[in-house]
Amino acid sequence: MLENKRDILAYAIQNFTKFGSKRFSMDELAHDLGISKKTLYRYFGSKEELVSESLGFLLNKLRANLNDYMDQNPNENEPLSTIIYIYKLGLMTLQKINPSFLYGLAKYYPNAYKKYSSFKKDIVWDLVCPLLKKAQKLEQVRKNVKVELVCMLFLSRMEEMVYSSPTLFEEYSIQELLEHIIINNLRGVLTVEYLATSPLEK
Repeated sequence: MLENKRDILAYAIQNFTKFGSKRFSMDELAHDLGISKKTLYRYFGSKEELVSESLGFLLNKLRANLNDYMDQNPNENEPLSTIIYIYKLGLMTLQKINPSFLYGLAKYYPNAYKKYSSFKKDIVWDLVCPLLKKAQKLEQVRKNVKVELVCMLFLSRMEEMVYSSPTLFEEYSIQELLEHIIINNLRGVLTVEYLATSPLEK
């Protein structure tokens, strides 16, 4: 029996992302956890509140993972390595999420979807974009490259690309997807000198 709020959030998001936020009910959650619906509603006033909080739980874990990586791997002279790690983590996360979960958020739980959209924007514009600009200052990215445009056209649309085919994760490895969606696009904006002496790390 799980009655700890953190445990409930962890179990809820695991099932919401697997089956879809609309399809997995409060009744099923209470039954699986071995608690009553009354106990659930003691913590969460509505299912929307549970969906939103459990999504926040997942996003906070992802952000903590990124922060830990950046603390342990400052990559002061290789900011592109950090960008690649960010998107590798993103792919690994999206691989575990049923696309219907995100579609369900957009349709039924607008507040939760806003939270998800805000998280994505923060990653792209507060983390990735400054790292690309740093790489440009280090003369790793060409001076004539419009960094914001790169972020808008390629780096903020990964979710659309990987969910464009329902079997993409079955047909290709995370590394293959990372290579074709992110790394090849990054190679296209690098200076010849940097590409020749320091090939983009996979």
